[in-house]
Amino acid sequence: MNKHQILLQKFAAKFLLFAGVSLGFILLFANCNKKSTEPENMTFPDSSLSFQQHIHPIFLHDCVSSGCHQSSQPAAGLDLETLTPTFTSGNNRIVVFPNDPDQSILYRVLLGNYLGISQMPKNRLQLSDAKIKAIRTWIQEGAYINN
Repeated sequence: MNKHQILLQKFAAKFLLFAGVSLGFILLFANCNKKSTEPENMTFPDSSLSFQQHIHPIFLHDCVSSGCHQSSQPAAGLDLETLTPTFTSGNNRIVVFPNDPDQSILYRVLLGNYLGISQMPKNRLQLSDAKIKAIRTWIQEGAYINN
């Protein structure tokens, strides 16, 4: 084998290794955010909504996966990734008032601009009517996070 063939063979081996590792990462992370039940396929009861079963999956799918309200760098200081949210923004503004969705910023910004805050989710399609109704009902019922 001449010098050129040896270099070509080494390059091919490194390229195949790189391609294989890259493909592995792509396949691994492609399913990272997949949940067994995506919120689009969920149905919501008219009452007794569970934070863990109904509301948190909406937050994960529509607010966290967009890169906005994840735990590592939550937009406006509002972390919706955790299972124990405080529902206060970075400037200590309360965004959920239990039993009062109409005063809850978190709910109101789903409907449109509110108090200078643009409609959420930002730069994405508005949540479905079913998701918005579920969040409203959950807040109306007390916004419990331990159920």
